[in-house]
Amino acid sequence: MRKLTLSLLLAFSFTVHANESKVDIEQQSVLGHQEIVTLFPGEIQTKARIDTGAATNSMYAVDTKVIEENGEEMVRFTFIDHQDQEYILTRPIVDKVTIKQASGKQTRYVVEMGLCVGTHYEETRFTLADRSRMTFPILVGRNFLENSLLVSSSEKMVASPECEVKLANKDPEELPEVQP
Repeated sequence: MRKLTLSLLLAFSFTVHANESKVDIEQQSVLGHQEIVTLFPGEIQTKARIDTGAATNSMYAVDTKVIEENGEEMVRFTFIDHQDQEYILTRPIVDKVTIKQASGKQTRYVVEMGLCVGTHYEETRFTLADRSRMTFPILVGRNFLENSLLVSSSEKMVASPECEVKLANKDPEELPEVQP
């Protein structure tokens, strides 16, 4: 009798949990594995690969240079979009990661930027990397997708970026400059 009661309790708890997950899934937006996204600041639209296999986001950056502005460590870099348009961006460094490769170790900078995919906007972290051999200049990983977006591997370009971006009551003159 005790085993039967325990079995029923376990079965009931899995059923309740499955129903809770189903509610969350029904409220999530569906993306294709390729989408047009918008980066902020600068309202830069470009193609991105939506990759549930990647833990974090990555963006195409070359000519990275660490600088100091107002006592804060920043990185100035050139972002190259899917049409080879170059944008010079300057962002605070929020982290550094070390990548181990066959050719040795490489340090990559992590910056925070606004990202709009479909109607979902979020300030999120990007690792800066030379993605010149990749098809897409932006890789969107699970850190952006979790809890709000689903990905259909059979679809692409289904969600146009349509976000209302609230810039935390910042004066437009305080926003960073983007140089095309």
